Amino acid sequence: MTAALVVGCGVAGAVVGVWLPVEVEPSEDGRTVAAGPWPIPTMVLTRTWGRVMVLATAGVWAGLAARFGAVWELPADLVVGAGLVALTVIDLRYQLLPRRIVVPLGVGALALYGVAAAATGAGDAFTRAVLCAVAAFVLFAVLRLVNPSALGGGDVTLAAVLGLTLGWQSVDAVLAGLGLGAVLAAVFALAGLATRRVRRDTPVSYGPFLAVGTLVVLLVAPGGHLLG
Repeated sequence: MTAALVVGCGVAGAVVGVWLPVEVEPSEDGRTVAAGPWPIPTMVLTRTWGRVMVLATAGVWAGLAARFGAVWELPADLVVGAGLVALTVIDLRYQLLPRRIVVPLGVGALALYGVAAAATGAGDAFTRAVLCAVAAFVLFAVLRLVNPSALGGGDVTLAAVLGLTLGWQSVDAVLAGLGLGAVLAAVFALAGLATRRVRRDTPVSYGPFLAVGTLVVLLVAPGGHLLG
């Protein structure tokens, strides 16, 4: 059953990866999305980054299925996983995190976790997830107020989605996932400065690092204990 689930989720993830909405039209100032997002399957299948995206989505879905098995919350995790892959691609290409994806992603995940809680009686996990989402949103909103040039509105909204997803597992998972994302971003920035590939005023896309941190914790240490 587990092997079939893993293979099935991997194949389904590859199909979903082809149709992820990763094309947007930035506004004139490049700070918001003027149109989109929409899928570009032909480009995805013919470009290296597109094929990597398909493989990443397949790997994430197969990995989540292997880690958690056939549980009620798996659909929510799969939706979030695909969403994080799409948002990572968009952020790397355009340095944007469209709320047109982030908000529906959060609403969909909230609904699916709610279904899982109702079906399994995991009300405590659902309550913890919602509280972690609120806490992550508030924390990142404050950080944005302190340094508006470092974080965008999409980062703040994404933090709530990540808090919700990781919070279903544990508070430690939230701390580990967001903390790992921050560390990865810092290491990237310091390495860029050391090699003079970026300057102090070069904007850094935090979304991909937060996404990677979240997925690493979900796949490797959903309890939040990355170091054992």
